[in-house]
Amino acid sequence: MTICILSDVHGNHRALEACLAHARERGAQAFIFLGDYISDGACPQKTMELLYGCAAQHDCRFIRGNREEYMLDYRAGKITGWKDGSSTGSLLYTYENLTGKDLEWFSTLDNQGRVSFPGAPSLFYCHGAPWKTNGSLKQGDPDTEKQLRQLPESCIVCGHTHRLGTYFVGLFALGQKAVVKAGSVGIPLSTPGKAQMLFLHSTGGSMPRWQWEYALVPYDVQGAVRELYTSGLMERGRVWTAMQAHALLTGENIAGLLPPYAQSLYEKDGGPRGPWAQIPEAYWQRAAEAFSLETGKF
Repeated sequence: MTICILSDVHGNHRALEACLAHARERGAQAFIFLGDYISDGACPQKTMELLYGCAAQHDCRFIRGNREEYMLDYRAGKITGWKDGSSTGSLLYTYENLTGKDLEWFSTLDNQGRVSFPGAPSLFYCHGAPWKTNGSLKQGDPDTEKQLRQLPESCIVCGHTHRLGTYFVGLFALGQKAVVKAGSVGIPLSTPGKAQMLFLHSTGGSMPRWQWEYALVPYDVQGAVRELYTSGLMERGRVWTAMQAHALLTGENIAGLLPPYAQSLYEKDGGPRGPWAQIPEAYWQRAAEAFSLETGKF
């Protein structure tokens, strides 16, 4: 049996469409989606339509990611203050381009899952970590390994890191577990111009196990970047959206570096330490210049 695993689409409908086509060509018999379907990319409805269409045609499992949780928390009033600009403009754009149906569907999704197919071993999957949607299964971390040993499955699949990779927990003779990272469809790191996806193949037999295969799928990355401008997202998300364009074109992640630098500039001028949403726009612009980030015309 062959299963297709797709994670972290982030609204990149062009990459998702290419991955779905590749999975169908490969004869995938089931699909597992690991969350973060929306935000950062343009035209969220195009992504949602592809997800609904896949669910109608194939055996699909879906869980939520932290981006779906952000949308639900904003609807519930647990998060407030989103506005146009580099801090939260991209999130607000996404929220305003979702429907009530989309948000209700997000609310039905769990943050983890396990599934068994005939002739295949049980499989556990989550977005970031079983105990926290935006957590991470860190290799060599004692707490992570302790949590994973409590799972009965020998294969654990996760997303969130936007990178492909595998590592093992424990000794083979004592029930070794494989942690398989599914990468990112929509904002893949280290593989510019190629979406990342994962296939799992069941070996069958009296002692079935999962074998994994990474796939890199070319797609219209220039079109995805161009759509950030034509959709109005670049004007609303500004530096944050420019960072996503940079990641699409280069595979380089500066989203973990530039915002803290903008915060440090703000603090040097007497601003308080706090969430990135409080950073004034001028400091985002200064940080973008320091990182030589090509912002184009907002």
